[in-house]
Amino acid sequence: MKKWSVAVGSSILALSLLATTAEASTSVQQKDERIPILVALNENDVSKEQLIKKLKEILPETFSSYKDSDFQMSSMSHHYVGDDVTRYELMFNKMVDKKTTSGSVTFAGDNLDLESFYFQPGNMKDAMFPGKVTSEEAQKIAESFMKKIAKGNDFVINSDVPSYYSTRVLTEPISYNYSFVRAENGVPIQDNMILVSVLGDGQIQSIYQTVNGNKRLAFEDKASMISSQEAINKFKDNVQLELQYQINYNFNSGEPYVQLVYQPVTTMIGLHATSNKWYTLSGLTETVPTQSKLERVATAPLKPMSPITLEQAKEIAKKLTNKDAGEGKFTIDSAFESERNGQAIISISYSYHVGNSSFGSSIDFNKNTGELINYSDFSSYQSHLSNEEQPKVPKLAKDKVLNIALEAVKEFAPSTLHDYSKPTIDPYYDEQSGTHHVTFPKIKNGLIVNGDNLSVTVGDDGQVKSYYRSAYEIDEWPDASSAIEKTKATETFKEALSTKLVYSRTGNTNPEEAYKLVYIPTVKGQEYYHIDAQTGQIVNGFVNGGQDQLSITHPTAEKELNYLIQAGAIEVKDVSQFNADAAITKGQALKTILKSLTYFYYDDYNQTSEKPMSFDNIDPKHPLYQVVESASAIGILKPGQESFNPDEKITREELSVWFIRTLGLEQAAQHSDIYNVAYADKDKISAQYKGYVALSQAMGLQKLQQSNFNPTSEVTYADLAVSIIQLAYEIADKRQSRMYY
Repeated sequence: MKKWSVAVGSSILALSLLATTAEASTSVQQKDERIPILVALNENDVSKEQLIKKLKEILPETFSSYKDSDFQMSSMSHHYVGDDVTRYELMFNKMVDKKTTSGSVTFAGDNLDLESFYFQPGNMKDAMFPGKVTSEEAQKIAESFMKKIAKGNDFVINSDVPSYYSTRVLTEPISYNYSFVRAENGVPIQDNMILVSVLGDGQIQSIYQTVNGNKRLAFEDKASMISSQEAINKFKDNVQLELQYQINYNFNSGEPYVQLVYQPVTTMIGLHATSNKWYTLSGLTETVPTQSKLERVATAPLKPMSPITLEQAKEIAKKLTNKDAGEGKFTIDSAFESERNGQAIISISYSYHVGNSSFGSSIDFNKNTGELINYSDFSSYQSHLSNEEQPKVPKLAKDKVLNIALEAVKEFAPSTLHDYSKPTIDPYYDEQSGTHHVTFPKIKNGLIVNGDNLSVTVGDDGQVKSYYRSAYEIDEWPDASSAIEKTKATETFKEALSTKLVYSRTGNTNPEEAYKLVYIPTVKGQEYYHIDAQTGQIVNGFVNGGQDQLSITHPTAEKELNYLIQAGAIEVKDVSQFNADAAITKGQALKTILKSLTYFYYDDYNQTSEKPMSFDNIDPKHPLYQVVESASAIGILKPGQESFNPDEKITREELSVWFIRTLGLEQAAQHSDIYNVAYADKDKISAQYKGYVALSQAMGLQKLQQSNFNPTSEVTYADLAVSIIQLAYEIADKRQSRMYY
């Protein structure tokens, strides 16, 4: 039987499409995940052949050559709590030219609607940089595909959602991501979306849709709306900005960082277009909904930090999760330690089994403080497995919800609770699940930390259903005194303020209720925004600004250089001063190689003074310390066998050594006597580098220059950019052939 684990740590955030609510408020509501219920298939269910036929109808160009034996069907179907639509999963795996093509697809309902799809090609070279299709061509492919699966519905591309997941790692294929929103009467429906990803070679890589099944939905009539200008004027008259910290995520480095921002403090989502009332998570209101003032939950730690062991964590997990299982069986499936965001984490995975069905999750602890990071109580969902009738429980009063949530955070975060404020907005209530969502925002230097909070979900039965805390370790916080005046930020905000009409059901407590017409505020045409309080500029929170906007020209390596610069692999502060033909230092070359070929994260957890530095001149305070330690760990550098001066320029023969080590071919390169090269300047190659140079040149990583290798010539930024593309192709090819990991 297949085990199912729900990753609570990646809980779905109940964000409205409106970013002023999502970003401005620390009240980003954390909603319970959809809990998958697994059910064993029987002979009367859908067959593998039916799923294969359906897939080939949708993507004939991709799967026409696949045989039935290339597919495997999951022995379990699944549905979700509160959603009885049955899903069937089909996996595929096919060897082509000794390379594996694989993926999966999920079909939903009696009509086997395509719900999700993922495709990993066997030969990725055509999809890798620079790719065979442009972003515009990929969009046309995505739009053409949408016509196949839209089923007569009107979908429009959502230009407000940036394609920020497109890879910038050279060893992986380029992917262009597009979001399509279903429209009714020309108005986009917020929660009806289909995400389509197109590979750089034009193949569909993935699909995921959140469309509300086949049920005919009700929509509010457009006959008696206020005008968009009336909505804009009302938004402008009620703008209230507040200085906050904003935690953002650098998609190139994988590191969180903090900005000082101005955000609207209102908790409204928008303006109801037919009643002219404010539209909120809790419904409609005449008055502008605002947050309460910050008030710390505690003035000091309630308990000192107390590290826990793996066994202690397992015992706590049992107490939290092993509720009365009734006919079911409770099992702890695994317990292990890991590192995340600089923290030592203990994870406990568990599951419930009733008959032929099962579901589960995991609980995470901070090993060094003993505090809980995330937890979900799924014991009440056992009734969905055993078909028990759930008695209707009346809605719990707000004051009781807040008291229960407060006691929970005192129990789960006693040593750090003084860093958090009491809730600044009312709990969000989900009537369908009977749960209240309460958020305790973090406070730093007297300001809300947007994106870091404690979240508690309380059921109408008075039980804590889930708990989650962000887990960031951030040392650098901007000084609030560096912010521009609020009046200036407000003026900038008002000048850029506009609006967009959407259909929304957020805040509707009745799932059968019609979608409402709502004007949501936009800034510079974007729904995701804040004002950088230090520069005064309006920023899209989902665009990784800075280097990804830079562009240079070069006669031979323009595409390669711009790709690496925009990815952050080559750091450029001033384009006008950047010389791509200048020699690159060993430190910069090493950083570029790591950032180009891997998602560069170096976790310095447990890097204590007991662990020797790889090189004496690169201590933990050195800006290249993480780069050097990572390069040493994967074998590019050899501590103890060589020195490393980050400020020296790197030569072509030295670069060949790094390339060959990266490919894991050093042992072959060390047998220099077996290589007979015909370069005009072969005698200038250092004896210890001869094998590396021969392999690097033969594999096309470094090309000859008028029959010369020029081993002692210094490598330029442009040289490295061109060579590293070829290195990426080799790595990807070996990885697909299972020769490189």
